Amino acid sequence: MYNLPNFFSQRQLFCSHILQDEKKNILIQELLVYFQTVGFEIKGVRGDFGFSEPSFLDNDGYGDQRMKMPDVFAFDTLMKEHVLGIVRTSFDELDTEESLTEYDVFLDQKDKQSGKAYRLFIIVPSSLVSEMNSLITHYIHRELWHLVTVVASRNIS
Repeated sequence: MYNLPNFFSQRQLFCSHILQDEKKNILIQELLVYFQTVGFEIKGVRGDFGFSEPSFLDNDGYGDQRMKMPDVFAFDTLMKEHVLGIVRTSFDELDTEESLTEYDVFLDQKDKQSGKAYRLFIIVPSSLVSEMNSLITHYIHRELWHLVTVVASRNIS
């Protein structure tokens, strides 16, 4: 006989993983469209969206010490500054060690010629905007708050 509860829990876990990947792709695409709408020049996008993948960015001693790749890399031609975009699909993803390291690494980036800091856009499901804002004020240094923009998804709540 089959162990039905185990079978269903494994299937549910598998489906949940697929749904998370699908949700991430939807949010990346939404952030990509947002960037294009405000006039950012897209330099790279993680995934199959018709762009090359973004480069890994140097980690100057944060968390796991590994280089990190944003989900979207762009350039704001009006403000002449680099823009990074990342996706957070769930509450559990907001403050993991990996996420906190990414925030540090991405907010530590500066343009080599101008010295301007990179800006960071974080897209989250609309139901997580207040939690993301709270996390920023709790974990991110006050001097860096102006570099972070939280984008509420219009497609995922």
